[in-house]
Amino acid sequence: MVAEKVQELEQENIALKEQVKKLQDICGNKVGLSKNCEYCENFIQHYLKNGEKYYPVYTGCCKAGNRVKSRKVTDTCKSFVKKQYGKNFV
Repeated sequence: MVAEKVQELEQENIALKEQVKKLQDICGNKVGLSKNCEYCENFIQHYLKNGEKYYPVYTGCCKAGNRVKSRKVTDTCKSFVKKQYGKNFV
């Protein structure tokens, strides 16, 4: 009786792990984002205008009061605040 319950729970666990893997493949696994400026709420991306289009130049500045100019998207700092998507976009 107990052995049957354990076996059912193990099968359910295997099925749930497969579902989690599929969802991570669909949504992307961004759980372990690095603390790069690219993902920081304080980072302001710089753009270059060419004709009527704007292109990112992958540099910017920090608005956290560090007064650090010319930040690259791969830089990190102690003022990192995770960007909340949907709230930061115009």
